[in-house]
Amino acid sequence: MTASGAATLPQPKLEAQTPSAAEGFFNGVGLIGLIALAPASIVFLSFSQGGFFPDSTGLAAIGFAVALVLRTTLAEHPFVGFNRSVGVVLLALALFGGLQLASALWSHDTARALDEYDRTLLYLLALTLFASLPRTSNRLRWLIRSLAGGMTAVCVVGLLSRVLPHLWPTATSFFAARLNYPLTYWNAEGLLAAVATILLIHVASSEDEHPVARVLAAIFVPATATTVLLTFSRGAVAVAIVGVVAYLLIARPRAGLGAAVALIPTTAVALHAAYAAELLASSDPTSPAAVSQGHHVAVTVGLCMLAAGCLRAVMLLPDGRLIRALNGRDRPLLPGRTVALLSGLVAAMALVVLGLSGFIGREYSQFTSATGPHAAVTRDRLTLASGGNRVGLWRIALHAFRARPLLGYGAGSYELYYAEHRTSGTVIDAHDLYVQTLAEQGIVGFISLATVVFGIVILLARRIRGPDRTAYAALFAVALAWAIHAGVDWDWEMPAVTLWLFIAAGSGLSAEMESGWHQAPPRTRTAMAVGWLVLAIAPLLIGVSYQRLRGSAAAIAAGNCVRARQEPLSSMSLLAVRPEAYEILGFCDLQIGFPVEGLAAAQKAEQLEANNWNYHYGLAIARAENGLDPRPEAARALALDPLEPIVKDEVAAFSQTGQRGWEQAAAELLIGGLQSSSLTISNL
Repeated sequence: MTASGAATLPQPKLEAQTPSAAEGFFNGVGLIGLIALAPASIVFLSFSQGGFFPDSTGLAAIGFAVALVLRTTLAEHPFVGFNRSVGVVLLALALFGGLQLASALWSHDTARALDEYDRTLLYLLALTLFASLPRTSNRLRWLIRSLAGGMTAVCVVGLLSRVLPHLWPTATSFFAARLNYPLTYWNAEGLLAAVATILLIHVASSEDEHPVARVLAAIFVPATATTVLLTFSRGAVAVAIVGVVAYLLIARPRAGLGAAVALIPTTAVALHAAYAAELLASSDPTSPAAVSQGHHVAVTVGLCMLAAGCLRAVMLLPDGRLIRALNGRDRPLLPGRTVALLSGLVAAMALVVLGLSGFIGREYSQFTSATGPHAAVTRDRLTLASGGNRVGLWRIALHAFRARPLLGYGAGSYELYYAEHRTSGTVIDAHDLYVQTLAEQGIVGFISLATVVFGIVILLARRIRGPDRTAYAALFAVALAWAIHAGVDWDWEMPAVTLWLFIAAGSGLSAEMESGWHQAPPRTRTAMAVGWLVLAIAPLLIGVSYQRLRGSAAAIAAGNCVRARQEPLSSMSLLAVRPEAYEILGFCDLQIGFPVEGLAAAQKAEQLEANNWNYHYGLAIARAENGLDPRPEAARALALDPLEPIVKDEVAAFSQTGQRGWEQAAAELLIGGLQSSSLTISNL
């Protein structure tokens, strides 16, 4: 009875029901499948050119959408892991993707907006899927292990392709002085290996990890560290060091001494052997002499891996004694504030010494120089601070931001803006996620992206104080490494090195217990499952339409217009917004003697992407073939890229008046453009 005399009604309770044997089996299978999806997606994207192109990104997005459909319809509580932290990041990421999609309204470039949105959708689906599962310490450990395992597998294969090229042969396109197989880009390969190394060090040194896991992780650290080195990626080396130091200072793992004894000497020997193999850093790493050096490196790294495993197994006994001695302590021996203060003092003293010596000034001048020194030997670049004209790329991005500060020029527009304002070279991205976002999405897009990236880093850092301190310290360290590296490279555009961030964030930020998202009614579940399928339609159309275009450029360059025409038509039947399809179709029509049809296709391509010099170049040729004045379109192409050689040739060739001269020049320019590799269709 209450004070007023009214009887209180008993409140219903959510009773925890013990699942049947069949339900438990299927729940276990689903959990294993979800954990396995993390490394599987990374491996798939890594061997699909890093996931850079829309076809592989779309396929991965479809896979995550299907997984969400299964979880929504089959799980008893499909979104029990959602909480406020997850909601903030999800909302910001959804806003960013929606802005990318909407930017087609002012950029008038639907294809680029769709491709950028497709990639963000992949990250959104991955974050949603892994955040839907309630967090437990065991699940978090298994996720970290699986991510480390997938990345390590990619690193080992890449390393084998360099040190044992006959065991794992690759195409000659991967024979660069810097290891880039299988991701095709050495800086991305280096970042993936750096993250793998940090995670492996965590597993090898955390007292929360099983002894067998510590030994297995230690075995592969020399291999992943060697992979980082052979990419000769200064950014990857730097963030690997930052990540490892951050992890050790924050986590202070109680099994770290055993890991240090096993990993420091063995990894040092492996790195020395790889660095000494000069021919592996040449443009021909498969020459007989280079193969001989590679065999020596392979043997050395293999022995170091074996020694690391043996030493780590031997040090398990001291691990146990130290853990038992510290058992009951809520905190490590040194408080976090003391460690932070000491680290800050050491860093400040180092900066003062470097500043007084003039080192910082010299390195800064070298980095900002557009024509910084280039090493004669690839390995020597590790001691150079040249930014590779990154400062010039950033300045152009900031120039675009100042011109349109609110919403930017539109998703994917940096490549076109850079071509119009460049002073040298050709690039697709600004090599800085943050300034490129300012240029393409303005301050609105930047705020939403910053909320996502720095929100993940900060929210993971806040959970380090909990019971899973070392696991969260590892997730924080790799997220911090990614956030730093994204400021000097185009990691966002390479899902193989970015997708894991959202997988880890979803698992790390999810609720530990039920958070109010209980079992949804059947109608709601059905509607949500249909929603996931609807979201999968865009990746399906984007990916398949792009895939059908990929072989057409080679076909048209080889003169096979029958095949070259079929693929653009097939692509347009799914998604008729790609200007490349119309350009290929138009070039084919011109080559087989249908100038009117070729002109119509060229006009359509120009309408779909009016700020791209490629399509004005093609339209000028089509106009000339039809006896029309091509000079205005050629001039427009030159205005959009004043430094492009084939555009300069076109303007010069069409400077002569007369229909006959234009027609003759058009045929030569068409062949020259297809053979130049400068056109967009040459790099599909």
